[in-house]
Amino acid sequence: MEIHHSSRKAGEKKGFKEYFLEFLMIFLAVTMGFFAERLREYFGDREKETQYMHSLAEDLKKDTTAIHFSIRRLQEDIGQAHELVMMIARNQFFSQNDSTILALTVHTGHSVDIIFNDRTSSQLKSSGAMRLVRHQTISDSILQYWNNQIAITQIHDRFEELRLEQRKVGFKTFSWFKVFFWGYAGSDIVNGIPSKAVINPANVTEFLNVTSTLFNSASTQYVPMLQKQLNLATGLIGQIEREYP
Repeated sequence: MEIHHSSRKAGEKKGFKEYFLEFLMIFLAVTMGFFAERLREYFGDREKETQYMHSLAEDLKKDTTAIHFSIRRLQEDIGQAHELVMMIARNQFFSQNDSTILALTVHTGHSVDIIFNDRTSSQLKSSGAMRLVRHQTISDSILQYWNNQIAITQIHDRFEELRLEQRKVGFKTFSWFKVFFWGYAGSDIVNGIPSKAVINPANVTEFLNVTSTLFNSASTQYVPMLQKQLNLATGLIGQIEREYP
């Protein structure tokens, strides 16, 4: 059997060059491993970033649909409220038939709820993944969208308080039970006497006042804030589609 002997004599110490070469090899191995890990992490983060942004864009598109619907519904109700105010101002309200009065007053106070799609936003917030977003303009736009969403929630809550107050007055003023519980707004006959839409004329002014307050809030706060959110969402979708094709 052949035995390979080291060229170094027994007891002879390593030279500086050997120590340096060993150190250099270890250093290069560690450095290359470090850079390989960082490179792997970098590409992994970029993949996650792209996935998050594509998912966020999908959520925003769903939000825009919901916002469009809410704006349209608010505008329709504002129009009904305006028509009601003009009828009363022209002393034409009580000359309307009962079906018209019921339909008009009921439609001045629909609920206008909007549920934002927080699927991706909640992940970005809870996981700290916002750090992955490299583009500062997109990061700023996302934060602005979230902050405006909080403001909309606050406006909605105030609007809903007014709307419930309006509903309370409405049930005291009109025969709304026919609409809410029987599903129609026509007049009917009770004991041979036509059922009237207005059951308490003295409350009509109170109903008008709370309705005016409700839709002043809608036209000056709720609709503009929803429109702002719609613009933010549309702009953010465009930014994401440009930067993350």
